[in-house]
Amino acid sequence: AVVSTQSTGGSRDIDAVVYARQKIVTYSRAYNIQPIDRVYIEYKDLEGLKRESEKGFGFGFAGKQCIHPTQIPVIQSAFSPSHEQLEYARELIRSFEDNQAAGKGAFTFRGKMIDRPTLLQAKNVVDMFDE
Repeated sequence: AVVSTQSTGGSRDIDAVVYARQKIVTYSRAYNIQPIDRVYIEYKDLEGLKRESEKGFGFGFAGKQCIHPTQIPVIQSAFSPSHEQLEYARELIRSFEDNQAAGKGAFTFRGKMIDRPTLLQAKNVVDMFDE
């Protein structure tokens, strides 16, 4: 699905299409399809691209379309886990495995209660890095 409000006189502002973007992520993930965020047409505005890419990553998009080679490193950086996120995910997975071996189901990690969705998110971070 293409999210466009310009043809109806709407704004290209990212906040104007929040509902549609969230719906794309939700349906894509439900059908095990990687949701890819829309293109950022102001190809010389790398700061704006960075902000929009980070927001898209936060929404759950797996990547972003680009129209110019200068956009690639900005997008890759925004959609790649940081070193800190990767270490956190690896430690969480190790802690989960230790707790499972000890016969525990739910457990706390760094002051947070960990459940299956949190574990799966950590595994996704590690998988992204390993690809």
